[in-house]
Amino acid sequence: MRILLTNDDGVSADGINAAYLGLAAAGHDVIVCAPAEQRSGSSHAVTLRKTMTVKRAALLSGAEAHAVSGSPADACRLGLSLFNHPPIELVISGVNNDTNLAYDINYSGTVGAALEAACAGYPALAVSVGNELPPDWEKVGEVTAAAVSAYPGWKIPREVVLNINIPPEIKVPGFKWVKPHEATPYDFLETVRIDEDTLECVRYRRKDDHLEPRETDVWHYTQGRVTVSPIVPVGVSPDTLQRLSGKDPGPPSGG
Repeated sequence: MRILLTNDDGVSADGINAAYLGLAAAGHDVIVCAPAEQRSGSSHAVTLRKTMTVKRAALLSGAEAHAVSGSPADACRLGLSLFNHPPIELVISGVNNDTNLAYDINYSGTVGAALEAACAGYPALAVSVGNELPPDWEKVGEVTAAAVSAYPGWKIPREVVLNINIPPEIKVPGFKWVKPHEATPYDFLETVRIDEDTLECVRYRRKDDHLEPRETDVWHYTQGRVTVSPIVPVGVSPDTLQRLSGKDPGPPSGG
């Protein structure tokens, strides 16, 4: 299979190198096009009306890669545009060196790049590994290749992205299909006043130690399972749509 591999940790990251080695060992033709630098937290940001550069680079293993000056989504789109002959059959974003579970999928550049592929009509996986323990990168590459091997049998619509999270210590074999945990993140801002007109603010992630509901990605991940969640780039609330469909919403306010 011809695969476009990208990420948000940058072209020199351990995770993208591990993914490349695992996929290449499984016999896939892998094209690497990734951000030149660390771009975590970029979500689905894109660069508009500004010049980007694409330069030849190398992974840690020495494999050829292409480094993009833009965001993860930019790297994905440029890869699909520049290296699509012969055609790209699958896009993989990762492997991210930290989980992308629950609400974090909204912020993740790893997920954003995969969603960009889906928007362009390509099947895509976003793959992350937890770093509570040092990841076994060889194993991570093998799990990534196993997901690609299983993918055709899953019969996933092209508009659906699979968000995969690998525990650093896998205790239960196989893949677990789960929904993302829906709780809002327990983030907070630490602020310091510099002068009368200026505040310095830093956003931190508080450890989320409340009890997670079972059957969500977070809970199964903590049990040592590789979780897979199907997500889409454009969502809708079906209950709200069905409830309001066909009803006249009335004139705009003040009309």
